[in-house]
Amino acid sequence: MSRKHPPSTVLVNRTISTGRRRARTTAQNVEPLPESKAFTDRWWLTAPGHDESLRSLVERADRLYGKPPPEGYAWQSRSLGEGAQHLDAPTSRELARLARMLGTSPCHLRAHCLEDGPHLLEVSERRAYCPQCLQEDRAAGRPRIFRRAWARVMAVSCPEHSTPLRWAEPRLAAEVNFALDPSPLAFTEEDWEVLQLIERFARTLEACLWGDGLWPGGWRGNPHAARALLIRCLSNLCWRPASPPIAQLWVPPSIASVISFPLRPMPPLCGVPWEAVRRTGRPAWRRAALWLVAAQVIPGLPERWRPETIPEAYLAAVDQWWDDSPQSPHTQKLRQVHASLRRLCAPFLIDQMRFSPP
Repeated sequence: MSRKHPPSTVLVNRTISTGRRRARTTAQNVEPLPESKAFTDRWWLTAPGHDESLRSLVERADRLYGKPPPEGYAWQSRSLGEGAQHLDAPTSRELARLARMLGTSPCHLRAHCLEDGPHLLEVSERRAYCPQCLQEDRAAGRPRIFRRAWARVMAVSCPEHSTPLRWAEPRLAAEVNFALDPSPLAFTEEDWEVLQLIERFARTLEACLWGDGLWPGGWRGNPHAARALLIRCLSNLCWRPASPPIAQLWVPPSIASVISFPLRPMPPLCGVPWEAVRRTGRPAWRRAALWLVAAQVIPGLPERWRPETIPEAYLAAVDQWWDDSPQSPHTQKLRQVHASLRRLCAPFLIDQMRFSPP
């Protein structure tokens, strides 16, 4: 090499400088925590399990470390009340902070996020669980977790075991380690046929509403009409507290543990009608409504698969109540919602449904 042209370090220095600037830029994207929320509060938890939701991960931390302060978790940018609605879908900055507290990468946690949508239950209602999955967690020495697949509105059975989902009562996770009973349920062959009918109908309706599924040619109505009838079965459309139509359903004792209904009157429907369904977290209640809708949508069902009583008289009475009620500005919005749902349910001819009582 010629002595007149010694090797230059300009390119090397420039590369190092550029790398340092990029590192500083990346570090600046994650806002540092105040001293009171330093990362000395590491969460020594096992990594998120298979299909575990971030809300389930946070509940595990609550049971181990106690109730969070009023200002929220150390990794959150929002207060506890506001941030509770976003535990399953944190911002990128919050996700990076949480990853540092857990000693993992944000990309790994991103796979466990659950973006909100109409096909999912409301955040506070995502407490359905599969007893068999919990048994497997316990046998493998893993913590019991809530899967993301159980958070869908139409999910009434476990996608892995086809076991009817059950409901975990919401409790103070910071104070009580809730005991989920994982004991399996015993059903007759006829009971399983009914539960499988409800599961197949729910899957088909979900695929037609939010996927690329096709509405079966022999079924009555369309997916939107079936969704309207589902809303009517699960909500109170009267201008006073009353029981929903599914409360008029008679359920055989052998399946009463997985098909049930609210025992107390519900307040009148308010807000977006579909939100009433998303707020129904209990799988047994959703299963009852889906059974009623399936009985109206699918023609020619065997008698043993049909509910023994269908609250057609109750639905018709609600329609008649609105027809006879005088116009009022206080009930105008609910009247419009009822009229829209009633038009959508026209293919089912609710006022002409007649079935003999048991």
